[in-house]
Amino acid sequence: MARMKSKIKFAAFAAASIDGRIAENSKSGTNWTSAEDWRFFQTALRGMDAVIAGRHTYEVAKKKLDKRNTIVLTSKVRNIRISGSVVFLNPKSCGLKEFLQSKKYKKVGIVGGPKVYDYCLRHNFLDELFLTIEPYVFTKGVPLFAGSEFKKHRFKLMSTKKLNKQGTILLQYRNAD
Repeated sequence: MARMKSKIKFAAFAAASIDGRIAENSKSGTNWTSAEDWRFFQTALRGMDAVIAGRHTYEVAKKKLDKRNTIVLTSKVRNIRISGSVVFLNPKSCGLKEFLQSKKYKKVGIVGGPKVYDYCLRHNFLDELFLTIEPYVFTKGVPLFAGSEFKKHRFKLMSTKKLNKQGTILLQYRNAD
């Protein structure tokens, strides 16, 4: 699938354990991440015109996401439902790209969960990935991507930054496909 030819820039933000888990389960939040990661995340999101989240992510972080332009990807609505600054959109029946272009958004943040990261990757809505690695091993839990089919996607490492003395690292990748 060809890269989208719009001026919209998509940046995904995720925090993961050393073993690549972003949460203990679909109902748990990111209260296990460092204060330094949280500050980076909040600062980065302030530069976004809108954020894309999945329904589970939205339910966990509703109070924080209600304060900004949020598009919730969900199969629980037929097409689209708007509630204040939150848009519930079914990507199977309502085009996400067309919706974002109609709003004239230039920068869109992707905040998860795994199905949303996977959807955005498969539909070429992922230009950059900011991945914070926290110094934990979960051994089980929610993976970063929830793909059902294997396809290799190439990314180029653009920068690394140590966020604290405990070993939290921020990695910035750019899509190389």
